[in-house]
Amino acid sequence: MRVAIIYHIFPHYRRPVLRELVKHGEHEFSFFSSLETVHGIRAFQGDDLITISPIYFKLRGSTWVLRKYIPIVLSARFDAVIVHGHPNMPASWIIGILGRLTGKKVLYWAHGWLRKERPLRATVRNLHYSLAHHVMTYGERAIELARASGFDASKITPIFNSLDWELAQAKFVKLEAAGTGKTKLNLGFRTDDFVVSCVARLTQLCRFDILIEAGNILGREGVPIRIALIGDGPERRNLEVLAETRGVEVDFVGETYDEELISQYVYASDVTASPGKVGLSAMHSLMYGTPVVSHDNLDDQMPEVEAIVSGITGTLFTQDSAQALADTLRYWYQRRGDRERTRVACLDVIKVRYNPVVQARTINQVISSLA
Repeated sequence: MRVAIIYHIFPHYRRPVLRELVKHGEHEFSFFSSLETVHGIRAFQGDDLITISPIYFKLRGSTWVLRKYIPIVLSARFDAVIVHGHPNMPASWIIGILGRLTGKKVLYWAHGWLRKERPLRATVRNLHYSLAHHVMTYGERAIELARASGFDASKITPIFNSLDWELAQAKFVKLEAAGTGKTKLNLGFRTDDFVVSCVARLTQLCRFDILIEAGNILGREGVPIRIALIGDGPERRNLEVLAETRGVEVDFVGETYDEELISQYVYASDVTASPGKVGLSAMHSLMYGTPVVSHDNLDDQMPEVEAIVSGITGTLFTQDSAQALADTLRYWYQRRGDRERTRVACLDVIKVRYNPVVQARTINQVISSLA
């Protein structure tokens, strides 16, 4: 089938899965999105394999405004249209309607259902997604929530999420050759430090204050904890003051897009801790074999939390509890002797589900099922 993929912007992390779709050759894909930076997120501009035709996108409050997409949907060039299915984007509704009227297969690529909603909101969401012939979601929990709200779950397929697995594998080989101890020393840690890190923008929503409080609890117990925060943001100064007050060693690495450096921090860490929501940072951590800790309120989580298998690839602790987070981190500190086994388990989750090859294969299968 000839397929148009219409997105608001393609973030850079989408590049690997777009390339896999083209390389697979099962269907013919064309890509359309804005090429402008939105709220600090730089758009993927295309490369030697991917050509992105520009359309208009702006955020206006909570409304996602897309323009210049109607000729694409009406074009006889395409048999199917995949659109970023966001109910707050009017274009998503219009594409669903026009796509069906012109005989095209319509697919939504979306978070989908994240939590149980009030009846009116659930009805609007279900009406939106019913415009598509099929909905491709980021996780499996969406199926359970959709079914509970009365939506036909047979129209949903999880395609999960992914980052640049090929790049990570190449860096992982070099990191393994150096080893954890040497990598820690290169970053200024001691080899016996219990390193807890996170790659994120430093905002209140991330709740790194809880992580510092948990670090204080563990420090009083004699656990040699060292926290590394890779990122910057409005909460940095507050966190610096809190760390100093609580006597917790925190390395504020600052904002960086250097994957060479980021990979070293993640690989050298014993745990990634994301006390607020956890999304792609879970994929980032697991790609380098590091377990992930986050909170247990699934209604206030992102779909990627499903990659956390308790005691194997991470742990979910009681939301907003510094003591619960400290208890969880202590568990992983005591598991340090199984570090290599844990690393293999984390990598296996990425190999089986959260990588561009599997994601592209699933998307192609969904399209073929509608042909």
